[in-house]
Amino acid sequence: MFETKSELRSIATIAAVAAIIGAGLIATPAQAANAFASTDTYLKNSFVAGQYIEGFTPGKPDFGFTLEALLQRKALGENAASLATATAYNLTNASVTGTEENPVGYLFDANKRVKLGIAGKFVFTSAVLKAKNAATRRGIINDILSKIDGTGDIAANMSANTFDRAWVVLALQANGFGRQATGLAIHMISHQLADGGFNDGYDLGVGSPDGTGIVLQALGAVNPANKAQAKVIAASETKAVAYLNKTAVSGNHYEAYGDYSVNSTAYAAMGLAAAGKKSSAIKTWLIGKLAADGGLQTSWSAGAGDVYATAQGAVALLGQSYLNLIK
Repeated sequence: MFETKSELRSIATIAAVAAIIGAGLIATPAQAANAFASTDTYLKNSFVAGQYIEGFTPGKPDFGFTLEALLQRKALGENAASLATATAYNLTNASVTGTEENPVGYLFDANKRVKLGIAGKFVFTSAVLKAKNAATRRGIINDILSKIDGTGDIAANMSANTFDRAWVVLALQANGFGRQATGLAIHMISHQLADGGFNDGYDLGVGSPDGTGIVLQALGAVNPANKAQAKVIAASETKAVAYLNKTAVSGNHYEAYGDYSVNSTAYAAMGLAAAGKKSSAIKTWLIGKLAADGGLQTSWSAGAGDVYATAQGAVALLGQSYLNLIK
């Protein structure tokens, strides 16, 4: 529970943000920064030496959350100068990322094979932030494309999961490989579950708000080449949206492991936004989870903001998705 003063500050923050939303002012990056300035500051201050978000192992970066935090900071209105240190470390430092020619870095596994999910996230984030890493980025794209088989799907020996496919679709679309992105999206749809959702990469037989949310963003990004593709994508989106509507707890949030999950809720909200569906109740719920320090609190953060929740949740506070960053 909050202390009294913290609770009052939190209520004041929520009220101020709600007033801005009610007035319809969250439309531009500058206005977003004004509405959620403390959230942006919280995220920015969470970067170690301005470079990365620390992972669960002290002193070691978590590049997945770091890349998404950069997307959140961009959405909240930060400019290139403000993001420069983190951009240089995570996107343009070849010794950190690894390259096609020298596959030793966070984009590659111990066998020097590209890791599809994080590589897709790297390529997408590079496009959003207009990172000056053309040679490295194109090399990573080539590595990704080499893992797509003759059918247009990711090769079976790569053991790709929901997030791998979705991030690769987003990456290819954002970097001018629309045909390959759409082809992979069509194959991704074949993994949709009977409940209408997509799994989280682990619970293979059950839909999840996380997996469904990222897939809806990937499907929303692509441009079908013909009516047949458009029909398949539209049908998949309809089933995925129905799944999210059906599984929302109290119509405004999602749970994981028996408690509310800000990350799952944020991903679901972004998926609905990408599909053009209203999620105002979810947005209001997320705003209600803003802590006095500007971060999004979790069920275990004792009223304080949680770095990992905030690193994936700020875009949803705006009622947007990652697609807004490439339009």
